[in-house]
Amino acid sequence: MQESMFTMLLTLPLFQGLSYDDVTRIVESTRLDFSTLTEGAILCRQDEPCTDLHIIIDGRLKARTASADRSWAVEEEVTERSIVGLDVLYGRRRTHASTFTALTTTRILSIDKRTMGALFRYFEVMQINAFNVLTSQIATRDRVMWLPPADSLEQRLTRFMLSHVSRPAGRKRFDISMALLGRYLGEDQRRISKALHNMMADGLVNLQRRAVEVPAFEKLLLR
Repeated sequence: MQESMFTMLLTLPLFQGLSYDDVTRIVESTRLDFSTLTEGAILCRQDEPCTDLHIIIDGRLKARTASADRSWAVEEEVTERSIVGLDVLYGRRRTHASTFTALTTTRILSIDKRTMGALFRYFEVMQINAFNVLTSQIATRDRVMWLPPADSLEQRLTRFMLSHVSRPAGRKRFDISMALLGRYLGEDQRRISKALHNMMADGLVNLQRRAVEVPAFEKLLLR
């Protein structure tokens, strides 16, 4: 394998901290599946069994997560070095939480569940890397539960969005009607509309038919 391939693997989240010799052993004895997705290709679908772990080498994916009754959904961008499937590869729930679709030509490294288990057993640093990724995700979600009460409807709308995204930054799209938002927040649809239009006037969201787009979620949180 070329030197650039070893260097690339050592930059991926689960491989960081391994030695050159460790990576050599993995490459020589482990099946690593590299593939390229074209724009629009689907990597995995929501509620399908998770049998492989996927690491994005370069490119961008769209993660679309639908509500339990499929009445609304959230779309987020997933960028390079992100891991798909780590949180559902093991445990009680082993189905994908989102549908992942390529937004650009995207290179993917896929490792099947059995192989991933063997790597975790033989390389402790890979276990630690996986724990770091998962605990960071859990800590981010837990912080949302302990935020102080919202002072305005605009803040309540922001909190609703924050509680339904996996990463509080970047572009998001909420395919949801104002009427349904009102039901979730216990507010009149007209008040929801007014609050969203105020947020749009401040350049924080863009309103479309039955959809709210957030160009930069981090800016919304600074409101």
